[in-house]
Amino acid sequence: MTMLGFRGVHPLMLLFFPVAFAAVLGGFWLVRHFRTRLSARVRKVYPASCGLAALTCAAVFPFVRVHAELSLLYYLAVLAAFTAINLALVIALLLSPAVRPARSGSCGLASPQACTRRHFLAGGVLAAAGTLVSMAGVDAATGSGATLFVRRIDLPRPPGAVPGRPLRLSLVSDLHAGFFLPRACLAEALGRIAAFCPDAILFGGDLIENRLEALDEVQGFLDALRRLAPVYGVLGNHDCYIDPDAVAAFHHLRGVRLLRGESEVLGGPFGRFTLCGMRDMMEPDVSFGCLEGLDMASTILLAHNPQLGLLAPHELVPWLTLSGHTHGGQICLPGMGPLVNQADRRIQAGLNMIGDRRIAVTAGLGWSGLPVRFLCPPDVTNIVVS
Repeated sequence: MTMLGFRGVHPLMLLFFPVAFAAVLGGFWLVRHFRTRLSARVRKVYPASCGLAALTCAAVFPFVRVHAELSLLYYLAVLAAFTAINLALVIALLLSPAVRPARSGSCGLASPQACTRRHFLAGGVLAAAGTLVSMAGVDAATGSGATLFVRRIDLPRPPGAVPGRPLRLSLVSDLHAGFFLPRACLAEALGRIAAFCPDAILFGGDLIENRLEALDEVQGFLDALRRLAPVYGVLGNHDCYIDPDAVAAFHHLRGVRLLRGESEVLGGPFGRFTLCGMRDMMEPDVSFGCLEGLDMASTILLAHNPQLGLLAPHELVPWLTLSGHTHGGQICLPGMGPLVNQADRRIQAGLNMIGDRRIAVTAGLGWSGLPVRFLCPPDVTNIVVS
């Protein structure tokens, strides 16, 4: 399902629209419907708060247009602001009496018992909301949610492939430099890759978010990868949004073999495989031409978007496709999985078998849209072909 330009959206995300409508306009209906239960002060403060929030949002919007990587965060912040104002209004209604008494007591309610219950309920709502907001803020500020997960995928050598010792590949992707780059996570990833001792390191694209200047932030990371093993990479959609040729030149400068519709032989004591790197779907000249004439039984396709693994013609389906792009959904809920995974919802982080297509996807190392991961940690995917 596609919604607002996002592919792979969970159907329950359609609830976003009525929730957004209620968050912005629902409070005014409450004020009108329960006017007699609200004090004159609340009836004045509520529209003033909404007006102040609207003016603040309008003042910040030009900044967001310049820094497009903050757009999703901005719109969710707008929704959260109006939701918080309406939550305060609901609490005011809970604390107000059904019929205002002539003489108000210490809490303005008919009985101390009712006062205690309503204060307890209101306090619980405030405490729960405050806890969730605080935890999300601390998580985003400290990067505590960026604890690295090392995913290992073991695969038998394809029939007919050149024999040899096990081939070891490390797949990393989606740094999105320039948008809350988790440097501690990158340092941990380097240590885990070094311990794995790969024969080659594959980079799945999206080196930057939307600023070319952010390339300086990942120079050290690429240099360190190159010292561990040969590095092969492809461009991602964010790289192509900005300047694909400039990002490609940066990769070459750092010693990364960037594949843009090209193939490279991986040969050694582990046997012989062919690595084919796809151009990203955002590039105008993307095609499956790099797969033509290759032995599909020993071909590994590196493509930023795993959707390309599903789009490959039947006669050009490689033995294995390696991708990033989806971030594993970045935000996953129990029983629902990722809210948005930017690909066919059958494709999850890890190894996927869809018909005759074997597609392995890494959840990436960085963030995009929101500096938050929930039940979806960043990962390094290590693959062993024995």
